[in-house]
Amino acid sequence: MKYIAHRGFPSKAPENSIPSFQLAALSEAHFGIECDVQQTKDNQFIIFHDENLKRMTKKDLMLSDLTYDELKEIKIKSGKNIRKYPDLEIPLFKDFLEICSTTNKTAVVEIKKLNDITQVIDLLNIIEAYPSLSVIIISFDINYLKFIKAISDIPLQLLVSKISDDIIYDSRVNQFDLALDKKIVNKTMIKRLKKEGFKIAVWTVDDRKQAEFFKNMGIDFITSDKL
Repeated sequence: MKYIAHRGFPSKAPENSIPSFQLAALSEAHFGIECDVQQTKDNQFIIFHDENLKRMTKKDLMLSDLTYDELKEIKIKSGKNIRKYPDLEIPLFKDFLEICSTTNKTAVVEIKKLNDITQVIDLLNIIEAYPSLSVIIISFDINYLKFIKAISDIPLQLLVSKISDDIIYDSRVNQFDLALDKKIVNKTMIKRLKKEGFKIAVWTVDDRKQAEFFKNMGIDFITSDKL
């Protein structure tokens, strides 16, 4: 079972920030680092989880309403050990990829929201600038994954917080693996999914005993804030 650092290392530095990614990159325990990708008004790919900036920056603004130049003026103001990191900017996607590439970590890229589905092409072009980098793309939006599958052989995972026969069928037909909310995981489900050939990730697991339980179940990846 492989460990993925969720939004970097948010138990040590603000989530989805350069310090958070750098700390995760130093961890020998982690196979990969996960990030959240969105776009600014002028189509720049940036790393941020929420559509609204308020939780992390204390600015009640929608990310998609801002150009990248406007966004650069807004600093991250929340998160673990924030006082250690003054003037912390919201990173560009390529900054995250650079860290993963130079430290030989798999980049686990969650597509949150793009301005248009065709922007997936530009996203893949950025990734292709790092030919030696291992990448997994994940999303709750199956349409992004279907688009990518048609033009790329990058491994894909569909994020799900509930499971159904339709989801399993769509994922099998489109050759997606599955990333499951830990709350829905049970032995019967995992046995079925493994029998059907899926690789399975579980999020977000921060308890060591629970992680071991999932490992014994045959889970392939654990996403965690602190393990």
